[in-house]
Formats: sequence, structure tokens, C-alpha cells
Amino acid sequence: MMDVNHLWGDRIKAFWNEAIRYLRLLGNSGFMFSLYALFIAGGYFYPSFIEWLPDTLPVPFILAGIFTYMLTKCPLRTFLKEGDLVFLLPLEPKLKDYFRKSVLYSFIMQSLAMAIIFLLLGPLFQDRVNDGSGYLYTVLFLLLAANLWNYASYWAEVRMQEETKRTLHAAARVVINAVLTSLLFIDAVIWFPAAVFLIMIFVYVFYYYPLLNQHLLKWELLLQLEQKRLSVFYRFVQSFTDVPHVKAGVKRRKWLTALTDQFLWKNNSVYKVLFGKAFIRSGEYLGMYVRLLIAGGLVMYAFPNDWFRFGVALLFIYMTSVQLRTLWHHLDVMMWPDLYPIPIDDKHSAFLHIVKRLLFFQTVLLTIVYGIVGMTILPGILVFIIGVLFCYFYPVFKKDKERTHREQGGIT
Repeated sequence: MMDVNHLWGDRIKAFWNEAIRYLRLLGNSGFMFSLYALFIAGGYFYPSFIEWLPDTLPVPFILAGIFTYMLTKCPLRTFLKEGDLVFLLPLEPKLKDYFRKSVLYSFIMQSLAMAIIFLLLGPLFQDRVNDGSGYLYTVLFLLLAANLWNYASYWAEVRMQEETKRTLHAAARVVINAVLTSLLFIDAVIWFPAAVFLIMIFVYVFYYYPLLNQHLLKWELLLQLEQKRLSVFYRFVQSFTDVPHVKAGVKRRKWLTALTDQFLWKNNSVYKVLFGKAFIRSGEYLGMYVRLLIAGGLVMYAFPNDWFRFGVALLFIYMTSVQLRTLWHHLDVMMWPDLYPIPIDDKHSAFLHIVKRLLFFQTVLLTIVYGIVGMTILPGILVFIIGVLFCYFYPVFKKDKERTHREQGGIT
């Protein structure tokens, strides 16, 4: 018989036992070394970056936007599984403590992330908002208190059946969070954010709290949210090792599909079409590619040293190539490609065809960014030359290495 009192502890223990094994692989990977190098270089140039920022830049409102997003997002982990919709649903009245611990766990993890980001931005905060350490930690405490209110409110929102209502409530929280963070980051008189907190408490007590008793849990939605959070983690881990239980999300993206179809179908290659469609329509690859491209361009723009910009451009090209390796495994969860009478070498060549062009396109764009923000020509020329060489030789080396490991029965 299932012991619901120990169920949450068993679930979180099982997850972290598995996650720690994957995190060890990440810790030994070249990708993590790249992140360490980026953080070290960023820390070295951080003071110069703060001095370089123009006085007209609305830093308080940029910070308010960052933390408004973090407060509103509320990532939720419940550790539910598909079978729970059958086996745990009858036990819902006995699972209040289970879900209370899930919400508290999610709040703590999000608060840790928020605290780390806030402290990393601390020097910028003290330079442009308030240079007092006391006010810095006061704002951090108030942000964490607002995070608790958002999680408590969000837990009531997920009980609503209609997605439209949940969206409207999230929009209302955006407004409240934006007002609060703006007041905190413009160094307003403490009575103004205090008044916002009183309104938040009033809204929760007289509106959100009654919703907990008016609606039952939406198990399908909770399971969907849990699978989404797991997918984000496992797809990142899949850049370094095989993760067999990753579920792929699909987005139609009609306009982008219409633009690329003529090039994909013209190649007369099944796998080029499949990999191209997977990159465009999957919920992970295109977003990752665009985010790394934008992040690389912003870092190159923000730091004044040309050789640092050169290193950043190559670093982000490498990081993108590592992330794109997961595209090779995207079709592994489908049985249909295995039934095609097509040799595996065609899959290998199609994968390289897609990856090389994506990396080449990123190299060209980062070279253009350097041409706009750089002061000397030589680093920009080297970005293009080394980037092109990397695009055409690194993917081949990595994929040939993976294929050799498979033939020898190894695991990549």
C-alpha cells in the first residue's frame, strides 16, 4: 500500500539521485569550462562595463523588468508522473502536505536563483540605484517576500480550468510586480512599496485564498507543468549524454516553415527535412540558437576590449555547437525514421549539413556585430576565419567520435 506521508520525500530523492549523475557529467564537460571562462572574464571586465554604461540608460527600470519577469514566472515542480492521474487522484484529500511541500520547494529554488542574479547585479545596483549595503539587502528581502506571495497566488491560479483566466491573472500579477519592483529600484520612500505589499496581502486573503476551496486541483495541468520543467533540464543535459526519456514539444511556426520549406525539400533528403523541421518546430533548438546569438552579440557590445569580443564570439559559436548536438538524438524517440530504407550515413551527412549551415550563419552574424562595435579589423577577420574553420571541422570530429564510440559499445 502506498505511503503518502513519505511519497514527496521519495520522489525528490529519486530525482536528485538521477540529476546529480547528470550534473557530474556537466561538471567534467568542456561546456562548463566555457561558462567558467566567461564568468571569470566577465568578473574582470565588470567594473569597466559599469563605467562604460551611459548615464542615460534606465538601469532601474531594466532591473525592474528582469525581476518582474522572475517574480511572475513561478516555475512549479510537483514531481508528478503520468500514472499519478490514475493512482493518486483518489487520494487527493490526503495529499495536501505533498503539494504544500512542492510549492515550498519551488519557491526556495526560485528564490535561490533570484538571490544569485540579484547579488551578481549588486555592483550595478549600488552604482546606479543606492550605494548602501543595508538598502541592497532590504530590497533582496522584499523581492523574496514578493516571490512568496506570487507562488501562493499562482498555486490558486493553476486550479482554474480556463487558460484565458489564468493568463488574465498572470497579467494582473505582472502589473503588481512591475509597480513593486519599479518602486524598489528607483529608491522610492519605503512607504510606497509597503503600501503595495499591503495590497498584495489584501488580494491574497480576500481573493486568492478562497479560490483554494472553490476549485479542485487540475492534475492534467500540473502534470503538463512538471513535464515542461523536466524537459528543460533534460534537454540541456542531452547536450552531453543520451537522455532516453526526453519528450519533444512542437510549435507550428507557420511563417518560418513557409520560408524554409523551399530549401529543405529541394535537397531531396529525408533526414535534411526531418532535422530542419525539428530545429524550426521544436520548442528548444530554435529558441536556444536565438538566445545564444543575442547573448553573444550583447556581450560583445557591452565590453570594450576587442580581443575579449573576439574570444566571446568564438566561445558562443562553440556553445551553440555543443547545444546543437542534441538535434542528432531528436529522432531517436520516433520509430518511423528507423523504418525508412535509408542508410545511417545519410542521417549523418544530413545532420552535418544542417549544423554546419547554422554555425556558419551564426559566425557571419557575430562577425557583423564585431564589425559594428569593434575598433580594430584584425580580431574581426580572425572571428570569421576561425569561426568558418570551426564550423566545418568541429562537427565532423565530434560526430565521427560519437559514431566510433557507438561501434565500440560506448556511451557519448
